[in-house]
This record gives sequence, structure tokens and C-alpha cells, in this order.
Amino acid sequence: MISSLIVVIFASILLSLGIPNEFFHFGNSIMGLVCFVPLYYVFFKSNSKQKTALMYSFFVSFTHLFSSFWLIHFQDFAIFTLGASTVAYFVLAYPFGLFFHYIFKSSDIRIRPFLFALTITLWEYFKSSGFTAYPWGVISMTSLSLRYFIQFIDVTGVWGLSYVLALTGAIESEALLAIFGLTDGFKKAKKRPLIIPTLFTVFLICIINIYGFFALRNTEEPNKNISLLLVQQNIDPWYDSMEESLKVGMKLTRNALKENKDIDLVVWSESSLSRSYEDYKDLYEFIPSDDPFIPFLKEINAPILIGTPLKEKEDVSKTYNGVVLLDENGDILQNYAKIQLVPFAEFLPFIEYPIVKRFFNRLVGFSSGWAQGKTYKLFKIKTKKGDDIFFTTPICYEDAFPSLCAGLHQKGSDVLINLTNDSWSKMESAEYQHFAIAYFRAIELRTTLVRSTNGGYTCIINPKGELLGNLPLFKEETLSIDVPIYSHKSTPYALFKDWFPLFLFIILIKYIWKKQTVYIKNKKEVFYYTFHWKKEHSELFVKSIRLSYLRTRVVRITPVSPKIIKLKKGKKKTR
Repeated sequence: MISSLIVVIFASILLSLGIPNEFFHFGNSIMGLVCFVPLYYVFFKSNSKQKTALMYSFFVSFTHLFSSFWLIHFQDFAIFTLGASTVAYFVLAYPFGLFFHYIFKSSDIRIRPFLFALTITLWEYFKSSGFTAYPWGVISMTSLSLRYFIQFIDVTGVWGLSYVLALTGAIESEALLAIFGLTDGFKKAKKRPLIIPTLFTVFLICIINIYGFFALRNTEEPNKNISLLLVQQNIDPWYDSMEESLKVGMKLTRNALKENKDIDLVVWSESSLSRSYEDYKDLYEFIPSDDPFIPFLKEINAPILIGTPLKEKEDVSKTYNGVVLLDENGDILQNYAKIQLVPFAEFLPFIEYPIVKRFFNRLVGFSSGWAQGKTYKLFKIKTKKGDDIFFTTPICYEDAFPSLCAGLHQKGSDVLINLTNDSWSKMESAEYQHFAIAYFRAIELRTTLVRSTNGGYTCIINPKGELLGNLPLFKEETLSIDVPIYSHKSTPYALFKDWFPLFLFIILIKYIWKKQTVYIKNKKEVFYYTFHWKKEHSELFVKSIRLSYLRTRVVRITPVSPKIIKLKKGKKKTR
């Protein structure tokens, strides 16, 4: 047990090093390709379903700890963001571990790698979905450098990438097991059962890379562009005041506009205004006291996209984490309320129940959070060249959710502009990990993705996944750039969203159904007794037990009670 746990910890270290971290800022694809080999070996050697399930739970939990350790910086809520989440993933991963045992003990070597990859993918989809979703720590985050390999996700979404990476690791593992004589995978006497799965996987990887080659050779030119000014204030969200944030943002904006006055849109980060702009507009006429915000808007003579709380008009108790588009006079043109909230940070699950509310009040001193937005919003702006640009604004970690961004994109968006403020983490790995997850949205939807952040990673990614511009982490900087706008496309993923995990789930159900049907059928055959009457003793005897359609085993003749025979319904009886 201890030796298996050590191997599992080693596997989780490999995956954590493959994901963007303090050593490899953009991850390491080699680690991602080999990280499942130790885990696969542990599953292969395990003879206990409880052990297999525990090992997978430990693998998931340690990967979460090693890759998302920066969650410890979420101050009073660190007990939930890191501690409770680690325990939760340990529990949630356990049923998937049970299925891994089922795969390794009852599946043929020819389909075992495919079922392993299927289960890994369904776990990552499960982990990344729902109101407590956290799409960090997944295998796809290790593949940023595989430019050709990742282009096919405009068809399957990032889930197809997870599947192929897991399948590659599984085939590697099976090959090693066969080479060291632990399986019959390459034995001629057994007809080399591993050859076809290996060749299929190699063929699949080749097809994917060919697809990527032609996708990157696409010579489509942008039909428009929009000139953006991205402002990275690098304000400490825990300690710096709103006035300090405004002063830094205005100073950076003014300096940048002196060099380039042809800006179509200024973009600040999430939560740049900590008080609702709509409710406290009069206040913004006077703060900062020596350089008020609204007069500043008139001075720069450009619209600004900025993060601010939004109040629910029908229910004033509800406040949303939002984005507003302000014109030169400080009037609100449009707004958007964040839909996907961070569990235990932006909202508290089941807080509507008094007992839960009292628990959080006693533990951390408060029990309120953001309300959840309900509607996709499409923004529109006219450039100085007279072009109409349509864009959507996923807030903070919403750009980590493929289906949500696909929904925003399908509203008619020409470009995704993400506003983020997760500099509270104080760690470079946290910022690069957020970028690594968001990066795939540009390829999935074949659209330009803009990320405007408080501390990083501020950047622009084109539909091929190419980085067009960026800013250093945790620096007060601005980025003036002409962002290319391509004709709006509805990729297969944008149209059908998360169809691939559903497809895998259907295959899983069909496989289990077929396996159980064969199992029940075999069980019936095992207990198929042939009874014979022995006249001289007037007794019934068991003569044989049919084990299969082709094989009958003769057993020792023993007397059978007539009462037992009556209980065996449907059994064949001859005289």
C-alpha cells in the first residue's frame, strides 16, 4: 500500500510539473505525456477495488495540492479554497477509482487503454462542470507547446484533447508492461493483441497533426480591427483602496494615450471599481478627490470597459460581479453580470439555509456573496474607422469554461474580451495556469481572445492560438494594440458544445450494459445442472455442469434432494 502511494504521488508530481508552474511557466508537454504511466502501473498491480479507488483519490488530491497550492493565499477562506477542495476531490474521485478497478480486472487488453482514457476524460469533465466546477489541474493544460496537435479542439472541444493525451499515456503504459513481460501484449502465441490499439493510436495522432498542419496554414485575413488599450494596474486586491486603483489606472491610461490617441476602447480589469458605478455615480464625480473619475472619462474622450458591481433593480439585496461599458460622458451603454461564480470565494453553496449561514458567520465572519447572472450579453462598439464590432466579456475564470464561452460566442461575438483580477494569488504559476486554461477558447471558437488583467497574464491570442501581444506579470503596464477581427464562425464545438463527453458517456453505458449481460448469461450457464434419474435407487443425481456452449465438465455423482431440485426454477431435468 505504501509503495503504491509513493508511485501515485510521483505520478501527481509529473502531472503538476506538466501544468504551468513556478519552474515551467507554460507547462511541460513531456511530463504530460508520461504522467499516467506510474498511475497505470499501480492500477494494473492492484487486486483490491478499495485500493484502486483510494489510489486514484490520492492522485487527484495530490495533483490539486501540488498544482493549485497558491489557493492558500485566499486569506480567511484558504481553509475552503485549498483545504476543503482537496478533501472534496478525494471523495468525488473515489467512484471513478472503483471503475478503474473494474476496467483493469474485467477488460480485454485491446480495449483497456481506451476505457482508461474515457474515464480520465469523464472525470475531468465532471470536475469542470456544475456550480462547484474548478477546471484546473487537468491533462490538457500540459499541451500549450503542441501547436499542431491541439488544433482539432475546434471540433471536440478541449475534452477530445484530454482523451487523446490520456490514451497516449495508456498505450505507453501497456507497451512497457508487455516489454517487461507483465502482459501478453506483444507475444506471438497470443496473436500480439496490443498491436492494433497501438497502431490505431499512432494513426489517430498522425491524423490530428495533419489536421493541425492545415489549420495553421489557413491564410484567412482579418476583415476588421479594433484598437485597444489594455491597462494592468497591478493593485493588491486585499489592501489597496479603490482610490489607489483609480489613480494608478488613470495615470497609466493618460500616459498611453499620449503616445497613441487612436484608441477605440480602453479596457481595465475586473473589480477596478469596488462600488457599484450605477448606484454611486455621483460619488465618482468627486473621487479621487484630487482627480475625479468621471471628468477623467470626458478628458480621454474614449469609451472604457471596466469591472464594477451591479445591483439588481427588482431585488436590492442581490449584487452581481459585473462589467460595464461607459461612454465619454460616463453614461452606461451596456453591462454584463457574471454567470459562473467561484465556489466558496464569490458565492457560498446552500447559503439560503439558516444553519449554513450561521456556520459561515461563525467561521469566517460573513455569509454573503455575489448573485449569479442569468443572461448572455452582446456588446457593440463603433470604431473610429466606422466599423461595428460585437464582443462579449467573460469575467475572471469564466474564460476557463468552454461551454459558457461558446454560448457567449454564439450571440454573434467577433472577439472575446476577458476582464480578470486574480492577482490575490501572488504567484506566477496561478496567472500562467489561468492563461493556459483560457488559451483553448480562441482555438475552440476560432475567434480572437483578449485578456485584460490586474496583475497578469494580460495578452491577445488569435484564432490559431498565436500570441499577438502580452505584458509582464505583476507590473504597472499598458498595452496598445490593433486587435484583428475575423469573420464570425460557428465551429463544430460552438454549435454542439460538450458533445464529446456525452458521446463517451453513451459508450460507457453501452459497454457496462453489454458486459453485465454477458456476465449474467455466463452465471446462468455455470449453474446449468443436468439431472438424471437412477432407477435402482429411485434417486436424482447431478451428472454434469455446463460451463459454456462448447464445454461440459463431468463432476462426481452426488445425490440431490428433491426439494432442492424444485427450488432450481427453469433447470433442465431428464430421466
